[in-house]
Amino acid sequence: MVFKLDRDWVRLILVQGERELLRASLPPPSRFWAGKPATALLESLAIWLDTRLRVVFAAAEPADGWSLELTDELGTGSRTMFYEVVPAPMHGRRQRLRGVDDFGDLHRLCLLDRVAGVDR
Repeated sequence: MVFKLDRDWVRLILVQGERELLRASLPPPSRFWAGKPATALLESLAIWLDTRLRVVFAAAEPADGWSLELTDELGTGSRTMFYEVVPAPMHGRRQRLRGVDDFGDLHRLCLLDRVAGVDR
């Protein structure tokens, strides 16, 4: 799964092997609830699929991962029995959401994680 947080949107893509299972564009959670919606979503998907999710998390600001309870203050990814978060570095300029069908950047993050996973 790739979870990408931009200023105005949270985009998600969930893949299993070569199959894309879920694609979503959501507004960011309200500040009042902070990380609860993000962690509840990941836990629910893990239970639904009966598997532990590997989540590649990308955000423009390092503090965003911490506020969503997906990373700690140092940017290290969270690990629970439901999911493991792997922070992805953000590069240079921000990209605008070009439409619900454009998830190429998230697919590239999935591929990068697969390549990195081979080295582990």
